[in-house]
Amino acid sequence: MKPKPLPHVGPFTRPYWDAARESRFMLQRCRRCRQAIYYPRPWCPHCWSTELEWMPACGRGQVITYSVIHEPPSEAFVSEVPYILAVARLEEGPQMMANVLGIEPARMRVGLPVRIVFEERSGGFRVPQFAPAEEST
Repeated sequence: MKPKPLPHVGPFTRPYWDAARESRFMLQRCRRCRQAIYYPRPWCPHCWSTELEWMPACGRGQVITYSVIHEPPSEAFVSEVPYILAVARLEEGPQMMANVLGIEPARMRVGLPVRIVFEERSGGFRVPQFAPAEEST
């Protein structure tokens, strides 16, 4: 089986991926407007400031939309289908897209509370994914 893709690590994403390797979820925050930012970038999308810092994030959110994937985008995902790709609003404010692990597609729903979990990939990478945060799932 072909390995899953690895993230591209650049100067603005390195702190994010370094934290993920340690199973820590970090977000950027603008020092000027105090907004949390996801995905990592060199400027604030709210006020355009370049005064950004990294902060630990709680890793919890709520699904706002999702799709059940039946056709894998590459050979690396053949054994995963069907799987769920979701967008969740994080408690800190930004939206994030990731797979939802540990839930059957029939039990998936908008409004589902999720938490960040880390999927290990080759090279020591850990990729943030979602898992249900409810006890009943």
